Amino acid sequence: MKKFPVPATLLLLIGIAAYIFLVLVTIWHKQPPLYDEPLFIPNVYLFGQYGLSREFLININQQAPGPLYQFIHYPLRNITHLQTPGIRLVNTTLLGLLILVLTIIITKINKSDKKMSLLLAFNIMAAPMVWTVSGMALTEIPPMFFAALSILLLWYALQQQDTKLGVSMLLSLLAGFALGLAILGRSPFLIMVPAAAALLVQHMHQPGRWMILALYGGVALLMCLPVFFIWKGLTPPQQAFTGAGGISMEHGMLGFAYGALITLILAPGWFLFNKKVILYLLAGYIVLLIANLSFIRFEYGPLSVTMEKILPAALMQLYPYVISPALWVFACYFGICSLIRAWERRTEPFFLFLFCCAMLMLATNFKVTHLFSSRYIAQAAPFFVLLLLPYDKLTYNKCIRAVAGMVIGFLSLETYFLFH
Repeated sequence: MKKFPVPATLLLLIGIAAYIFLVLVTIWHKQPPLYDEPLFIPNVYLFGQYGLSREFLININQQAPGPLYQFIHYPLRNITHLQTPGIRLVNTTLLGLLILVLTIIITKINKSDKKMSLLLAFNIMAAPMVWTVSGMALTEIPPMFFAALSILLLWYALQQQDTKLGVSMLLSLLAGFALGLAILGRSPFLIMVPAAAALLVQHMHQPGRWMILALYGGVALLMCLPVFFIWKGLTPPQQAFTGAGGISMEHGMLGFAYGALITLILAPGWFLFNKKVILYLLAGYIVLLIANLSFIRFEYGPLSVTMEKILPAALMQLYPYVISPALWVFACYFGICSLIRAWERRTEPFFLFLFCCAMLMLATNFKVTHLFSSRYIAQAAPFFVLLLLPYDKLTYNKCIRAVAGMVIGFLSLETYFLFH
């Protein structure tokens, strides 16, 4: 039996400890619903009153995501009493189930043993933005779970394609159902439907695969399109403004910058790096910094509430203007490296599928014009955990990066409870 390396053992322990710590912190947070949490609970009662009906869908108020939140919390109301910390523990529990689903997927696609697969699945705990959506009663974790479940079921469906087409079609139907639930949780998961076309690479002349993918996307669309038709858009009528206003280049850039951060923590080997790259990055940053301080004046300061406790007031005034150009450069660098990696593995359909899912999810931020939140990037985290597997090296340096990501995630989560 191959010996489990020491850094890998340490990483596994860190991941398990981080998840247990998150559960304990969530139990400890007994504050009443805050931030967006109070907005979703009245719609649970609305669902109880009208059920899944036109009246319910039209009258959803102050909630841009779809009704998956209500589908989950209404049946659990007698356990959680729709109060904290119970409603928050729903998400931490679903995060645990998501990790188990990722473990099974990794076992299949990476051909690693269960212990190694579990370790790699716990990588999701190192994505800082996952802590906020998991430790609060928000709407991202349920669709993330069902999206991952749909990937697992679709993988099984494709494996049965040549031997048991009937079983394969049934699994594809279930995968489409899981994807439909994910879309009803957060509409950006619609991107998985076109992303599935990447699975036709190297298989264009296989009618069975076309049938499987058509059923997968068709079932998902049949579940969500009637809801979108009633809404006349991707959000309830009262929240239609969230998709108005065209395109936001700033939010799209931030989406790819945050995706780059996840990649840097999990697998920096994804990036192509040499001395010339350093010079290009520095030159690009200097040019953008001068432009931003002179006339662009784009400001964005991550963890600004926390940084205010550390940096002097004078530096805090410059902080958003200095950080923004760095994020622009980081995002562009990440995008170029990603395209190169996709080209290198252009004959691997499942890799390309995960690549399209991850990148298209980041790209949805171009269409979010009302605000930007790291929560939107959390939705891409399961895709990145799977996508970056070939570039993940289990070293002591990885342990340090993972802990850093977890600390940032914890501080981000605590920001909501300490300063709201």
